Order: sequence, then structure tokens, then C-alpha cells
Amino acid sequence: MFFYNQTGKFKADQENVLAGCMEFIEDALKKIGTDKKLMLKTLLLAEESAVQIIEHADEGAFVSVQVKKVLGDAQVSISSLGKEYDPFYHSEISESGFSNLEEVEASEASEAARAILLKAQGEKLKFSNRRGRNSVRILSGQSEKSQLIYTFAALFMGLLFGLFMSEVLPEHVSSGLGTYVLTPVKTMFMNALRIIIAPVVFFSIVSCISQFKDIAELGRIGAKVMGMYIFTTVIAVFLSMGLALLFHPGEYGFALNLSETVKNVEVDTNIDTSLLNTIVNIVPSNFVEPFLKSDTLQLIFLAVICGVAVGMIGEYTAVLQNLFDALNSLFLTITTLISRFIPAAVFCSVALIMVETGSGSFLSVLFMVGTQIIAVFCMVVVYGILVLVMGHLNPFMFFRKIREGMLTSFTLCSSSAAMPTNMRICTEKLGISPKISNFSIPLGATVNMDGTCIFLVTSGLFLARAYGVEIQSGMLTTLIITIILLSFGCPGVPGGALVCLGIVLECLDVPVESIGLVIGISAFLDMFDTMSNTTGDMAAALIVAKSEGMIDLNRYKS
Repeated sequence: MFFYNQTGKFKADQENVLAGCMEFIEDALKKIGTDKKLMLKTLLLAEESAVQIIEHADEGAFVSVQVKKVLGDAQVSISSLGKEYDPFYHSEISESGFSNLEEVEASEASEAARAILLKAQGEKLKFSNRRGRNSVRILSGQSEKSQLIYTFAALFMGLLFGLFMSEVLPEHVSSGLGTYVLTPVKTMFMNALRIIIAPVVFFSIVSCISQFKDIAELGRIGAKVMGMYIFTTVIAVFLSMGLALLFHPGEYGFALNLSETVKNVEVDTNIDTSLLNTIVNIVPSNFVEPFLKSDTLQLIFLAVICGVAVGMIGEYTAVLQNLFDALNSLFLTITTLISRFIPAAVFCSVALIMVETGSGSFLSVLFMVGTQIIAVFCMVVVYGILVLVMGHLNPFMFFRKIREGMLTSFTLCSSSAAMPTNMRICTEKLGISPKISNFSIPLGATVNMDGTCIFLVTSGLFLARAYGVEIQSGMLTTLIITIILLSFGCPGVPGGALVCLGIVLECLDVPVESIGLVIGISAFLDMFDTMSNTTGDMAAALIVAKSEGMIDLNRYKS
């Protein structure tokens, strides 16, 4: 059932009104097939919210309860006319009306527990008071486990269907399915994500920055985040270089007689990827262009400026803060709706990759692919070690909680496309303050390219060996510096990693046309690279949040 809407009304001062509300909500959630574990959690939140609504309801007022479902997300709304209150505030309770001190302490503990429980829900629970009516909205989405199962199933089915298309179906049938079915579905989904990337980045960072009362605190956090990104980038470069030199993937000089097969490959290496150009281009020439191009660095610049300015305009500060918070919630909700279609996009993406790359490309560079995957796996282990050593947190808990984000990044092959999912994971699962996650994740999607660095190192050294180029120690030093700088200036265009690889090959005196050997497999490797990039983003955000004391440890350990 995709769409459902049911409303009930109960007299606030009648006996057993709470039981009536809860019975109505439970029956409605069962009708729409809500996961049992998720239903119990929703009922708990609904009960705690309903208690407050009933306590503050006007005499003779009705409590209205609505349960509706749209595209997999259930929403429970409870409202009543009554005196405005703060559901997240724990007040001191007077001893009048209680027979002893134990009753007072028990009532205070109950109210405090209720306030903590409700406040911890973030975007899943919203309270408002308009025209004398108190309202609570509780979001009850698909169970996380179900969404993960659907995505894994789509990944597996996409692999099978892609192999079936490439190995069994006639070429014209396979081409038609790809052109008229798979590609349109994937394109529509990616376009839907691109619609929200710019507003999600902008409004989340403005909302985040406007909460800082001290600019020095913002500078300190920004320095820590960038420091973590640079640190992991250096580790990725040296780690992948060590593995490439250890395994020596590919027979020395085997590609010298293959030039004719790849000579038609053209890669434009004239794009300015220098660090200076990247810094200069952070400042846009107008306010609209960054939104049209989804230029993340320029959006971050505009958002930081606006966020700082919001806190400096006196009487309008609170109004604008509420406005940006509302817009941030709006686009995060839109993101949640779009994310329901991730399994369909995963199926189409994986099937297309299998058709476009083909089994021959996998076999021809299998050794290099193995080296790359081992390097990515080792880098993921490094993230776990950093979480343990620098964050003093359980790394197994970290990986368990971010598995949805890792899988989303792996299948979508885009740090930007996975950004909304990763931001939600940081706040809802890892317990990271939005002050940290809403700033570090968008920034990391642009400048933290550990997986790309691994690809550039392993591919560059593999192609140099394939074309019989001897790598001297001085060339390795140049390669290290070049790749670290390229990781911050990699162009945000399709095939940006291949553009950077062309620049790396020029530094190594390897023919640029040699990219033809890896261009077929690059889409497959990009899945692992993107997963490494986003895992590093979330690990850095967690470590910085822990060092700043901006993490809910109870939520992280739950």
C-alpha cells in the first residue's frame, strides 16, 4: 500500500483517551504493513507525544489523530487546541500534589526521560503551535533493514541481468533495453538527485553556520575537518603506492604492441586543475550560477557567508534562522522521498555497467583491479583504526551504522548523489551534531578524494609498467605531490578522474592514449573509489565531532 489516510477524534478529557488514541494509531500502522520493530518505536514516540498534547489540551477540546502514508513513509500527526508548551523542556516540578519526595523524584525523572527521548528524534519529530493548536508530527519511514535488503537485492539482480544482456541477448536487443529502459530510469533518478544537491548543501550549511555564536569555534572546526581530509589523502597516496610497487600489476611492457587499439582514445588534459585555480574559483561571479552548476565549493562559500551574516543582523536573526531551518527540513524530506527509488536506480546502474564494460575488459586488467580493490579495502581498515585511535570509539559500531551510506555510494558512484544519505546517517545514526555533519560532509564530497587518489596511483603505475616506463625515485616524488594537489582540484565533470589520470600519465612520460586500457573498467572501479571517499568523509566527521564534544554517545552506542 503506497497511499493511505485515516483520521480519528477523541475527547481530551474523556476517560482512557490515551488508550483510544494509541489503539487507533496501532490499527492504522498494521493496515499499512509497517515493520514490527519500526511500529513499536513509532508507538512509543506517539504515546509520549500524546501524553503532552492531552495534558495541555483546553477543557472540552478534541484530540485529532491522523495516520497517512505516501510512497513508503508513514506519518503520524497528533493535535489539539491548548496552551503552548515546549515538548523538549524538562521543567522543575512542584512538590504540591505528591504525598512524598519519592513521588516528586519519580515524576521529574519521567518528564526528563520523555523530553530526552523526543529531542533525540531530530527530523523524525516536529512540534508546532499555530493559532492555539499544539501539533506533533512523527515520521515513520521504511525500516532501515528493509531498505538495505531491497538495495542489496537490486545490486544482485542488476549483476545477473547485466550478464544476461551482454552474454545471452542479441546485441540489438541489449542495446535497445539499455537505451530505452535502463538509461532513462537511471538518468531520471540522477536528475532528481541533482535537483536537491544544491539546496541541501546550501540550506544545511546556512542552518549549521547560523547556530555558531563564536566565529573562532567555526574556524577551529573547519581547520580540524580540513586537517583530517589532508591527513587521510596522504595516507591513501602512500598506501596505494606501496601496494602497487609491491604487487607490480601487469607484465612489464605488455602493452607496447597494443597502441593501435587505443590510439583513438582522447582525453582533454588542458583543464586547469591546479590548487591556485581551485582556490580562485571558490568565489563565484554571481549568486545564481553555483546553484545552476551545483558547484559544491562555491555553494559552501555562499552558505558560510550567509550563515555568518544571519547571526549579525539583530532583530531579524531569529526569523531568518527559522526560515533556513524550515527550508533545510523541506529539502531533507524531499531527499527522503527520492531515496525510496534507490533500489531501482541501483538495478539499472549495475546492469548498464556490466553491459558497457563486458567480461573481456575485466580479464585484461584483472591484476590491476585486484590491487585497486585491496588498496580500497586497506583504506577502509585505516578509517576504522583512526576512529578507534583518534576518536576512541568502537569502529565495528561505526561500520555497522554507515553500511547503508557505503552501499549507496558504491552503487551510485557519486559522492554528491550519496551526500544527503550520508548527512542523515551522521546525525540520526552516529549522533553527530548537525554543526559538524552539515559542514563536513558537503565539503568532503568536494575535496576529500581518497578513492580517486588510489585510482590515480594504481592506474598510473600500472600503465607505466605496461608501456615499459622505468619509474625513478624522483618521478615518484613528483607523482605524490601531483596526485595530492589533483585530489583537491579534480574537475567536477563526468570522467573527471580520467582527466586527472591523463595529467598523471604526462608526468610519468606515459602515452595519454594508454588510458584506453583502463577506460572500460573505470566505471567499475569508480564504485569502490566513491565508497572509500564517502567512508572517509563520515569517519572524519565522527572524529572531529568527538574531539569537540558534539556527539551523542548514547545514540552512537545504541
